[in-house]
Amino acid sequence: MTSWDLSILRQINREWTHPLLDWLMPAISAINAWVPLLLLMVLLVLWHGGKQGRLMILCLVIALAVSDGIISQTIKKVVGRVRPRDAVENVMIRDLGKGAPEFMRLFAAPIQRLSAPKGDMRGSSFPSSHVMNLFAAATVVALFYRRTGLLVYLLALLVAYSRIYVGAHWPSDVVPSMGMGVLVGWAVTRSLQRRLAAF
Repeated sequence: MTSWDLSILRQINREWTHPLLDWLMPAISAINAWVPLLLLMVLLVLWHGGKQGRLMILCLVIALAVSDGIISQTIKKVVGRVRPRDAVENVMIRDLGKGAPEFMRLFAAPIQRLSAPKGDMRGSSFPSSHVMNLFAAATVVALFYRRTGLLVYLLALLVAYSRIYVGAHWPSDVVPSMGMGVLVGWAVTRSLQRRLAAF
């Protein structure tokens, strides 16, 4: 953590706030709540997207497996960086209320509380899996459907901002996670395209 890291965190987390953002940012961060919609979109692409759509879904699955299952989790274990909410006092922790099934949390009142660190020395702050995965996904989509990819990049940027807003990540976690996500999405897609073209 550097002074600028802490300064930007405090600006976004405590000062650049609004009641609407207090619900919107946790909602955007709650990826699990959006799983039914995401699965529906995948099914629609598989059904109507033709060969190109099916290839894109294959690239997405592989890119997310590499991004989340291999790279992100490995780096988290090696680095062990503590999250802001576990390292600094008075970080505003924002989350959605409880709900079952998971998507019902989107309709619950948001929860807010100030952090009270317990002195944990290790954590899982770097990299941000949310950010890596979404930038990997956005890159894959953009390589197949440029305009749609730009919209997914916009969503990925909102998620990146939300991770700071809710107190889950440092600003310096987010920027490298963006770059790694783009690299994974590009490398997986180009590699798979070259292999398929060889047949």
